[in-house]
Amino acid sequence: MKGCGKKMKRAARKVLLAAGGLAVLTGAALFSGRLLLIAGKTAPKVEKAYFQTAENIPPFLKPYADILAEAANDTANGRTNEAAHTAAGAAASCKNIRIYAGNWFSDSDAPDISDDAKRCAILWLGSRQGIMTGGLEKYYAVWASTPLLRTYLQNAGIQAAYMPLFYLPDEKAVVSGYSKADAEYNGAASEMLQKSHIAEKHHRGGMFFAIVGNPPFIEDILREKALPYRRYELDKPEQAAQMMREMPQQKAIFAEKTALGTQTLDIHPLFLAAAAREIPLIMPWIWPKEDTVNLFNDRVSFYPDKSGAEKLVAEVEQAEKKQDIRLPVQKRAAKAALLARREYSAESAGKRVRQALAMQPDQYKRPGSIFLPSEKSSINIDIPTAIGHYTAGDYALASDLAEGLTRGGAKVDLTFYNSLYKYPAETNILLRGFLPPFADDLSAKTNIIYLAYAQFGEDGRRELLPTDEAYLEAVAESARQADALATASQKLAEQLRAKGIPAHYIPQFTDTARFYPDFEESLKSDVLFVGANTFYRTAVPFLQQRGIAVDVYGPKWPIGTAKANYADNRILRKYYSSAKIVLNDTREGMKRFGFISNRIFDATACGTLVISDYMPEIEAIYGDSVPMYKNGDELARLVRYYLDPAHEPERREKAARAREITLRHFTAEQAAEKFQEIIHNIKK
Repeated sequence: MKGCGKKMKRAARKVLLAAGGLAVLTGAALFSGRLLLIAGKTAPKVEKAYFQTAENIPPFLKPYADILAEAANDTANGRTNEAAHTAAGAAASCKNIRIYAGNWFSDSDAPDISDDAKRCAILWLGSRQGIMTGGLEKYYAVWASTPLLRTYLQNAGIQAAYMPLFYLPDEKAVVSGYSKADAEYNGAASEMLQKSHIAEKHHRGGMFFAIVGNPPFIEDILREKALPYRRYELDKPEQAAQMMREMPQQKAIFAEKTALGTQTLDIHPLFLAAAAREIPLIMPWIWPKEDTVNLFNDRVSFYPDKSGAEKLVAEVEQAEKKQDIRLPVQKRAAKAALLARREYSAESAGKRVRQALAMQPDQYKRPGSIFLPSEKSSINIDIPTAIGHYTAGDYALASDLAEGLTRGGAKVDLTFYNSLYKYPAETNILLRGFLPPFADDLSAKTNIIYLAYAQFGEDGRRELLPTDEAYLEAVAESARQADALATASQKLAEQLRAKGIPAHYIPQFTDTARFYPDFEESLKSDVLFVGANTFYRTAVPFLQQRGIAVDVYGPKWPIGTAKANYADNRILRKYYSSAKIVLNDTREGMKRFGFISNRIFDATACGTLVISDYMPEIEAIYGDSVPMYKNGDELARLVRYYLDPAHEPERREKAARAREITLRHFTAEQAAEKFQEIIHNIKK
């Protein structure tokens, strides 16, 4: 079912749109359309090829460039098995190949070397400010420091390999160029690198929070709570060196967006070093700006407001005291550490050098070629929401599926519609309502589309697909581009099979490690609804019109209706468990195709009675254990009936029965097993 057509154009358009155009990256820079001479060209073999760092490379970059040169020499001179003949052959006409750097600082420019020298030079190009004009085609090779820069160069006809910064090994863990006193903190850096586990690190005394730049709210919160912290400005060499020295004592790093979450600029290698040591990285998140693009994706913890920042500070404090690495902030830090060690270590840089020297022209055109090869049993779950939008239903469902797959032994990451860094995996699962996949979404060996719900247009208001038949045709067309399609609607699966699409039925589900009975006195309520106010909501207005109070959590409700703009998804079970009744209503498109909302599975898993709008699919599964209504009067009657103390035993009995059904048939582990079965059958 894999398709072709328009994939590269879509991928390029997606990357450029995500960056808000090219102005921020290039200024008025114009590039030559001539094709760069690359390392993969045909040339006679020679005995030796020598790579070395240029004398005038910026001091900050020298230890990094030295590592790249060493890896290139190992490759060219046969000390590695990968691409030795290619690198040596390309170097045939050059006695030495020097690695230069440009565009890493606001005032940096192209190295002042002759065209003849460029023929035997590699330019490692950073993405600070504007990009140098002209002359790139004359270099032996160009290495780009970010995926966006690499893609832009590729679109301009310049074939560049992706070569990001990385953190240095312990024997070289200095911030060269920042301070002349590098040696004085070599020992501290080496000791720091030996402390890889969170629990071990927290045995050390004198722990404090690190602040980089001016992230909102943080300094005030730490002062109010009398918690120790230190500020760092990384553009000041002595402070960057100090941050490196003191990293073993840092509980977490709060950074402003421009320091950590920048779309186009190079991340400071100190963040990579911190990530590799499982120090939580935390930054602000402001909707709807979505300027959260960063190379860690959701492995960074985000906070939307002061309350969110306070919760993250409390989590870090709790993790330190209890050495509890299961808290979300620590789980993200652990995932960031795995990523940093896999993609941004000195060893990874060496692999990239060998990959770059071996690449042939056609390989530069492949969207996934900028990253290292995927790991065995690795899975990306791609969702149509922004990085850091933790309250989105897509994020919650994808996170629960990721937990189920992880417990089954898979290595799972989440990617987002604004992810410029989509690390390769053996399998991509595209969680969708209806959004045609872009080319880079289908770049894995195995690609599965998962229609978890039905979506016909923007928020369901504008019917971009006016009929059910149009929706089915659009879904079928998307399915033909993938290896398999699964859907949470049994009805839709049957309709697709009738069109010759071998659709799999995988209903929505709950994560029983996150949703279970957990009563909280401060959150108790009679009737609860959690969700945004959209045009199709019926349950809350029906009850309010009939004088029945509802505890509402969610955005877009009239002033005075909601108790808060969101319920903390990390403890959503406490909200559900502390209510006597949880309300559910369903978007019309989902009802037409029989999609059951995972709100029903989550709430019933908490042992709470759910009252839902009528769907025959719910009735077929739960019988009368999930009471349903067809109009406002029926809903009001049901709510009054089950709130009556005389009917409490019946309410509890139905809630217990519904919970048993959910745990038997609708868990994340069961969904994960079905996906693994699909993946296994495709590989066969």
